[in-house]
Amino acid sequence: MTAPLFQGLFDKSITDIPAAADKQRYMTSVAPAAKNQGRWIEQPRLPHPVGEMGVTECQGRIHVFGGYSNRRVDGNYHQVFDPASGEWSLKAEFPHRCNHNSAAAIGGRIYSFGGFVEQNRCPHSKCFVYDTASDTWESIAPISRPRGAIFAIVLNDRIHLLGGRDVRSVEWHEVYDPETDSYTDLGPMMGSTKTQPYAGQRDHMGVVVVDGKIHAIGGRMDSYDFNTGLHGVYDPQSDSWSFRAPLPVPRSGPSAAYVNGRIVVFGGEATGKVFGTNEAYDPETDSWEALAPMPVPRHGLHGATVAVIGDMVHVPGGGPVPGGSVQGAYHDAFTLA
Repeated sequence: MTAPLFQGLFDKSITDIPAAADKQRYMTSVAPAAKNQGRWIEQPRLPHPVGEMGVTECQGRIHVFGGYSNRRVDGNYHQVFDPASGEWSLKAEFPHRCNHNSAAAIGGRIYSFGGFVEQNRCPHSKCFVYDTASDTWESIAPISRPRGAIFAIVLNDRIHLLGGRDVRSVEWHEVYDPETDSYTDLGPMMGSTKTQPYAGQRDHMGVVVVDGKIHAIGGRMDSYDFNTGLHGVYDPQSDSWSFRAPLPVPRSGPSAAYVNGRIVVFGGEATGKVFGTNEAYDPETDSWEALAPMPVPRHGLHGATVAVIGDMVHVPGGGPVPGGSVQGAYHDAFTLA
């Protein structure tokens, strides 16, 4: 049975921010301050607190599904926000309870890849597609190697699946073709260099597409004790990676979005820290600036778990303390306008 709408908001033990969060907040950046700091605008809260879930924009609405929720690590809620009405609704439940599932949308269809059935472990290979017109899920071809915390991003009507972890972080890079329901393996993510021998082995990073190229920023190898600020760019024309100016404050579990000509990267976690730090990258100058920090610092946004609608970057859910013990129903949006 589907849980009553907004049930999670009435349990203060779930929605209240723990006192420990105040001591773990990290809000600053070593990058120079931008002239336009942007601003955060509070939005209607989610019906159910959630973290480490799939999030994507599809046809002007924000879809949130799977993840940690209401003291479970294998959520199946499917929450949808309509910015036009300012209201949340519940849609067909996600068919495979898990966390760290990855999401991407093409047209009116939303794709989900992999995830963990236990807390950040026990990966699975199941993949699904959701049809917005019929409000139904169905299975698609599974990924060949079970893993979670993948980053899924659309480029040229195909979905690139970057990194993730099975038992450890991996450098795998494959492409899913919805037309043929099949996958193609590409070379290891970012390869390796003498100075970056494990450059491609990452998960919990922020990824965006800019001018037909994929930017993979930050993340970690194996755990947040080994965070990185590495910034790699994939060119599908040459099937090769290059490196750009690194993220000023290394962290894992941030979110990234491309808006108003900037890549905006915010949130994340490290040992004993949760980041409100918000930094913007200018692809034209290969440089970073500091923006207005998040009002509620959090992680568990899992790289892809933001949705850009117009000039607003919507940020639903996430955890205000390191790890997966607390999830939030918080929902705010950032704009440079």
